Amino acid sequence: MTDMRGRVFMWGGAIVTLVALSALTVYFVHVGLDDADKLASVLGLFVAVAGLWASVYGLRTERQRRDARNGRHTPPAQGRSIMISGDNNGIASTGDNTTNIQR
Repeated sequence: MTDMRGRVFMWGGAIVTLVALSALTVYFVHVGLDDADKLASVLGLFVAVAGLWASVYGLRTERQRRDARNGRHTPPAQGRSIMISGDNNGIASTGDNTTNIQR
């Protein structure tokens, strides 16, 4: 089912793109090259700003997801405890600036 939905979105996007390009071409031919160039510059500016906004939004969203996965939004614990099951044949260190000496 998702394969069909992807095809519909792909063809829909292609049709919208072709219609928009055709309409812009007709408009630019009708208006003239000088005015068309000015309008294209303004449209390019808005597209660039929208692209910049989308990339910043995507970076911020990904950072928030990554922080949530790593548990950065939880307050730090006051004490640490570890659980070891099975045989303990080595050192279990929590990494809290400890010095481990094995004799």
